[in-house]
Amino acid sequence: MVAHGFSTRLGGVSSGVFHANNMHDKKGDSKENVTENRQRFLTALDLDPEGLFIVEQVHGIDILDVDELVPGQTVELEYDGLVTTRPGFTVGVTTADCLPVLLAARNGRAVAALHAGWRGLAAGILTRGIEAVCSRASCDPGDLWAAVGPGIASCCFEIGHEVVETFLANGFPEPFFHASTSGRPHGDLTGMAAWNLTRDGVVQVRQLGGCTFCESEKYYSFRRDGWPNGLLLSVIGIRGTRQESTR
Repeated sequence: MVAHGFSTRLGGVSSGVFHANNMHDKKGDSKENVTENRQRFLTALDLDPEGLFIVEQVHGIDILDVDELVPGQTVELEYDGLVTTRPGFTVGVTTADCLPVLLAARNGRAVAALHAGWRGLAAGILTRGIEAVCSRASCDPGDLWAAVGPGIASCCFEIGHEVVETFLANGFPEPFFHASTSGRPHGDLTGMAAWNLTRDGVVQVRQLGGCTFCESEKYYSFRRDGWPNGLLLSVIGIRGTRQESTR
């Protein structure tokens, strides 16, 4: 059975600017606090905290297959997506305005976690993720389920005209952008992610909604608060023991 979840900043044991459910220790919080926060989150999902994989994210489109790796909480490699077919393995991405996108094959044979900032989204990280899951699960995109987690919403996602041009050049429709009162464009990341998934054949797409910038009590936001700051964690995994394998 596949399980997934999107964390918030509610709960947890972190303090100060990391209050309270910070999921990454490389921004200044203690490793002990972050480990406790992750354990509480994953245990609530009935996922093994020791089977969690996250990576160093770089706003690219490369995806790591973790099936042959030794379980651990952080992989010191630069990727923006992770995929697995292994029961007992959980893949996750951290965010603080960018979109987390989770994919699962309906047959339960493969799952992926994707970090979709505007650069990765425009460059095709979601298409790469769909291909990765379908390849490992031997299924079509129509056999996938997708969930788009909380990120910065169009009300607060002010961007430059060059960003708009990048998206348009990569086939994203113009209606996802609108002018603000300042005259600078705003972009709808969540809408573009859902459109991208649907365009590529994913039928079941769920959008969690929420704005990380607006909802300061619930979410961390880099644009709002800068660094140091906490990070959210979005995870998906195949429940089971780590000795099992679908390969």
